[in-house]
Amino acid sequence: MRTRGPGRKVRLSIEVEPDLHRRVKIAATERDMTMKDYVVRLLESVAAEEALRKDDRETAGLARLSAAAFARDWESEEDSVYDELS
Repeated sequence: MRTRGPGRKVRLSIEVEPDLHRRVKIAATERDMTMKDYVVRLLESVAAEEALRKDDRETAGLARLSAAAFARDWESEEDSVYDELS
């Protein structure tokens, strides 16, 4: 597989309905951007949000595992000796 160097770009071609094309063109124009720059910015934003959500899901999964292990250890017979100290 060929790797791409820094700064190199690849082409992404998609077909959209005429109404969506018009709305994207209007949104880009309102921001004084080209359609290309506007769509790239949107894609970068969505990709960044997805990465954050993935990180959050992974962190939440670890927290659930940790909480379950903590609860199991907290309620163990071995740990009950500490309950009598207070």
